[in-house]
Amino acid sequence: MTAARAPYVSYLGWHGKGNLGDDAIYDAVRSQLPEATFLDLPRFPHERIRATATGLTKSLRQSTQVVGGGTLIGRKHWRRLIGSAMKLTGGGNYAIGAGVEDPVFVGRRSGSGGNELSRWVPLLERFDTVSVRGPRSAELLADAGFEARVSGDPALVLPSPQAQPVDGLIGLNIGFGDDLWGHDPDRVVAQVTVAVNELAARGHRFVGVLMNADDEQWTGRALAGVSADIVRPADAAAAAAQFAGCSAVIVSRLHAGILASLSGTPVVSLEYQPKCRDFALSIDDERSLLRTDRLTGSQLVDRVLETLADAEAIRRRTSSAVDTLRQRLRADYAGVRAHVGLG
Repeated sequence: MTAARAPYVSYLGWHGKGNLGDDAIYDAVRSQLPEATFLDLPRFPHERIRATATGLTKSLRQSTQVVGGGTLIGRKHWRRLIGSAMKLTGGGNYAIGAGVEDPVFVGRRSGSGGNELSRWVPLLERFDTVSVRGPRSAELLADAGFEARVSGDPALVLPSPQAQPVDGLIGLNIGFGDDLWGHDPDRVVAQVTVAVNELAARGHRFVGVLMNADDEQWTGRALAGVSADIVRPADAAAAAAQFAGCSAVIVSRLHAGILASLSGTPVVSLEYQPKCRDFALSIDDERSLLRTDRLTGSQLVDRVLETLADAEAIRRRTSSAVDTLRQRLRADYAGVRAHVGLG
C-alpha cells in the first residue's frame, strides 16, 4: 500500500533573507502545520522560471496558500504576488495574523499610496480565513470595507523561552528597515546613545541583540560608549532567549518586541513605523511606545526607569495578553489543518 502524501502548503513570505522577524513568522507557521510539506511560492521572475523547470509548479497546483511576510496587506507589490500565487495554487488561501500597511505612514518603499488598500478587498474576499496582527490593522481593513478579527502576530505561537532575567541587564536592538517616522536614523541613534550612557552611569549593563545584519551599525553606535556584548542570534528562538535574559529591552525592530513578549520581558518600543503600535495595542501595551520622530534621550531614560519599576506587573499583563492571542492563532491554524486533512 502506498503511504499517503503529506499535504502541500505553499508559503508566501520573506523568510531566508537574513531577517529574524520574517524567519520567526515562518518558524511559527511551520510549528502549527508540522506534518505538511512546505513549498516556497516564487517571488521573483527567476524563481518562477525555476519552479517550472523543476516541477515545483505542478506541486504548487495541489497546495494551499498560507501568507506570511508580516506587514503586507495594503502594499502593491504583495498584492500582485498573492494574486499570482492564487493562480498557481488550488487548495485554498489563508492569511493569519497579517499586518496591514497604514497609509498614514509614507515610507520610501511602502507601496501603500493611491488608495491601494481598497484594491485588496476583492482579493481578501477570496480567502478562506483572514485575521490580522492588531487593532489598527483591523480598523484599516474595516474602513476599506472588509471585516477581520485580531488574532495577533503569528510569531506569538513560538515557545516561551525558559531563560531567567538578569537584574540590571538591558537588551538593545536598533534597526529601521526601509524607513522610519522622522526619516532621520542618525538623530534617533544619537538620542539612544545619550540614554544608554545615562543608564550605564546608573549601574545598568547592556547587551546588543541584532535581528538583521543591518542592525549592527545602529546598535553598535548606540553602545559605543559602554562595555557591552553585541550578539546576532542564530534563529528566532535564540533571539527570544536573549531577550528573556534581560530585565527590560529597548527595541525598534517589530519582532524584537514580539519575541521579547514571549517571556513577558518589559519592552520600551522605539516606534519607527505604525506596525509597532499595531502590535503594542494588540497586547494592551501602549505605554511601551516612544515614536522615533519625537524621541529624546531624557525621555527614554525616564521610560526605562518607569518600566523597570513596574516590571513585575508588566510581565503579568504581557504574558496574559500573549496567552489570549496564542489561543486565537492556534484556532486559526487548526482551521488550516482541518482544510488540508491533518485533523
